[in-house]
Amino acid sequence: MTPAGWPRDLGALPRLGPHQPFELPPHSDTVLPNGLRVVTVRADSTPLAEIRLLLPLPAHSTDPAVASVLAALLTGDTARRTASEIEEALGGEGSVLSAAWTGSRLVLSASVPAHRLRWTLDLLAEFLERPHHAPQACAAAARRLAERARGALSSAAAAAQEELRAHCFPGAVHARMPRPDAMSDVTPQRVAALHRSAVRPRGAFLVVVGAVDPEQAAAAGAAAFARWEDTAPPPGTPRPIWSGSGVRVVPRSGAAQAHLALAAPAPPRTDPSFPALSIGNCLFGGFFSSRLMRQLREKSGLVYGIESTIDETLSRPAVLINCATAVETAPDALLQIREQLRRLISRPPSPQEIDTAREYITGITYIGQTSQSGLASTLAGVLGYGMGPDWLRDFPEQLRAVTAGQVAEVLERYYRAGAFTGVAVGAPGPWSGRIAWE
Repeated sequence: MTPAGWPRDLGALPRLGPHQPFELPPHSDTVLPNGLRVVTVRADSTPLAEIRLLLPLPAHSTDPAVASVLAALLTGDTARRTASEIEEALGGEGSVLSAAWTGSRLVLSASVPAHRLRWTLDLLAEFLERPHHAPQACAAAARRLAERARGALSSAAAAAQEELRAHCFPGAVHARMPRPDAMSDVTPQRVAALHRSAVRPRGAFLVVVGAVDPEQAAAAGAAAFARWEDTAPPPGTPRPIWSGSGVRVVPRSGAAQAHLALAAPAPPRTDPSFPALSIGNCLFGGFFSSRLMRQLREKSGLVYGIESTIDETLSRPAVLINCATAVETAPDALLQIREQLRRLISRPPSPQEIDTAREYITGITYIGQTSQSGLASTLAGVLGYGMGPDWLRDFPEQLRAVTAGQVAEVLERYYRAGAFTGVAVGAPGPWSGRIAWE
């Protein structure tokens, strides 16, 4: 029996309540003389401050092994303090600090008591300005990361993503995941050289969200990073040219499943068509009631899971379609995906599909801003895509204004089957001879 308040078609979502425009909390947005952008937001739900500091370091312009070790060492020893001293100072009041390389950026994240904001910002500045890359620490980090890489690459899904990058950009530096054997070549000198060339304020941004006065938090950021010098930019590395075609079979011995990864070029998030693209992608493969999910998983039972996303993991914006299936059914799943792409053009989404996807994206956008941590991470992502804090308020309104005609137009432009290319990763067998896309 259908629960009260739900539509009879369980593929649709219940209607949202009356629309309430999102109001931006008090905030500050400034750019320091050295090029660092500082965005601070007041959010008083807890007496904490969430800090995100992001620095651009794209995979196509660096060695993934060196970048990974750099991130691992970034919150360790400095020229003034040891890692154990820093850990003791942070743990005394429950502060949490981490660093990571995402494949496109170096990310420093911290969650600290609000009254420790300035102390933490000073510490972050020390990490960036006065690093200490000890040989023993470098070797230990490289060993840990090599083991982690071996485990990650054992996943067919992770291997498919790496193969997809190599397929779309043949001949280019594409890997986001370092090879385990490459870790042994990482030296403190190489890490220090990358730190000098890549860890710079221009193009970086600092986000602070918490029980803080925005202007005072901005002043604290300006004071902490005032001495961080903007070095000369490194030689430019052009983005690789997208030149893959068809679907390439990648044999992988011992793989219990096959993984299909397809991609097509997409516009950046700053493009006026992005709200319509978001709705179109969502109804096609972005949530549990999408066309791909209902056809390939619920009706046909061909895949264990399938999704379509708008992503920038391929060094440029792209629509990605990923699914896992049994090896013997991979050709059939691929044909079904192609057929669903064709139907997406020949049978444009209905108003109900569009409204359901619109409400889902709106809800997810709001949910991501309900906590200090979520708001900080969402805002960091927004800035990373070249937009400002106003996006938090404007994007839901842009979604509300999207028409059925705009969705149909953007799908026809970017979701034609011929625009997609990709890889099929699985154990060697007869199935590979049946893989066809063009």
